[in-house]
This record gives sequence, C-alpha cells and structure tokens, in this order.
Amino acid sequence: MKVGFIGAGKVGCSLYDYFVHNNILVTGCYTRTQANVSGTEKQTQKIFTTSIDKILTKSDVLFLTVPDDAISTVWEQVKTYPIQGKFICHCSGSLGSAVLSGIEATGAYGYSIHPMFPFKSKKTAYEDLAQALFSVEGNEEHMEEIMDLLSACPNRIVRLKSEDKPKYHAAAVFASNLAVGLINQAKELLNECGFDDEAALNALKPLAVTNMNNIFDVGTCDALTGPVERHDIKTVQKHLDAIDQEKKETYSALTKEIIKLAETRHPDVSYADMKHVLEEVK
Repeated sequence: MKVGFIGAGKVGCSLYDYFVHNNILVTGCYTRTQANVSGTEKQTQKIFTTSIDKILTKSDVLFLTVPDDAISTVWEQVKTYPIQGKFICHCSGSLGSAVLSGIEATGAYGYSIHPMFPFKSKKTAYEDLAQALFSVEGNEEHMEEIMDLLSACPNRIVRLKSEDKPKYHAAAVFASNLAVGLINQAKELLNECGFDDEAALNALKPLAVTNMNNIFDVGTCDALTGPVERHDIKTVQKHLDAIDQEKKETYSALTKEIIKLAETRHPDVSYADMKHVLEEVK
C-alpha cells in the first residue's frame, strides 16, 4: 500500500523518512504552504504538496501527522473527499480512532497508530526509531492489512483497545515528560547548593542514566537502591526537612511508590514507620 502524510512536523517528516528507509512506498506530504518547508528539507527526496486531493488520489493510507487538537479539524476536511476504501490514521497517543467521527459513512477505515518515542526533530535517526514500540487501535475488520503494512518496519507492534488509550498514554507521559520534571526538580536542588544548570545536569547525568539502564536491565524492584530500600527513616526525614513544599509533595508521592517495591524485595521488613513520616507531609 502507498502512504501519504498530512503534516510536515517532527512526526510526519521522521515517519516519512523511516517508512522510505524500510521500503514502504510514500507518495508525499501535504503542507498548508510550501513556505512551511525549510530549505534543507526541500533538498531532500521528500515530495511536498499543498494539495490534499493529490495526496489522497495517490495514497491508499493517509497519516494525519498534526497536533492532537488539530486532528478532528483536519479530518473534517479530509472526509469531504472521496476516500472509500482508504486507511486514515493519526499518531496521537491519547486519542483513539473514534476522533475520526463518522468515518464508517465514508467507507474508509480509521486507525490510531502511535510510535512511543520522543520526536525531538524532523530528522529522527532510523536506528533510534527502530527501537520504538508502535501501538495500533482501530477498525478490526481490516486490522491485518494495517499490521502487514507496519510489519515492513522492525518495530514491535501491539494492538490496543480504545478504552486503554488514556492509560497507555499516561504511562508514556510518566516515563518521558514527567521524568523531565523530576530531573528539573533535582537540578533546582543542586542550584540551591551552588551548582549552575550545566554543572548540575553534568552531575546528575551518570546517576540518572546508569539508574535508568539498571531499571531496564533488571526491573524496577531489583534496581531500587537508596534510603528507602535501606529503610533509613532518618535520612528520609532529613530530606523532607531540607526541601520546599512543592518538592516535598513530589518526594513523598514517589517515596510511597518505591516503598511498594521495597516491601516486595524485603517482605520481612515493616515500612509502617516510614509511611507514617510521609503521611505527615502537608
């Protein structure tokens, strides 16, 4: 099947290149104006057009690679064209295929296809994107056809139920966006100790990266170290006494979470006293 894109942002351009790299036929990418395409991109092998009709005519599969809040608006425009038998896909992690309202009446098939990956530029490396999980949710009748298309790529592909999309996306946010917030709070604490931003991030990087690698090597339970794992209540209390209220709330919430892991790892140890210290955080 031939694939076209509407939206020449980070996700659209990266998937365009990735699909071509994996020998999927790509017809081109729609942008509202050619002015939105940088000079560097114009020098690549990508085909850009300002005509939705041209992309639709050439494509069997259309990816709406636009921001989440624009998907329904773009879809309302796309559905005015003859799209019977075509596969219409968006790449939102949080929205399901239901955002393509009324698609059954058009004779097209709707899907949500989400690469679980942080796209930071329009030139995501093939090797990096190959590691991403692709989740698929949508029309069951033609699911095998869309799965066959994606199977040209080396990625792991999982099928999701529509009702699971919010939890699935929340999991991605915990592991990605919220992790950024967590590191930012750690950086701010080092700022208070006299570190500038660069020095703080350089200090935190080996700790954070090594710990993250340990988590994915041995699992969350066995990767746990530190005062909670040691049942060191005095150190936990010192931390709480030293940080501001905003960070206390973060520290307390996450410490309660890792106590669950510590209890699994050390079933003979009671963490009731540590939980009590955390409950006193106001």
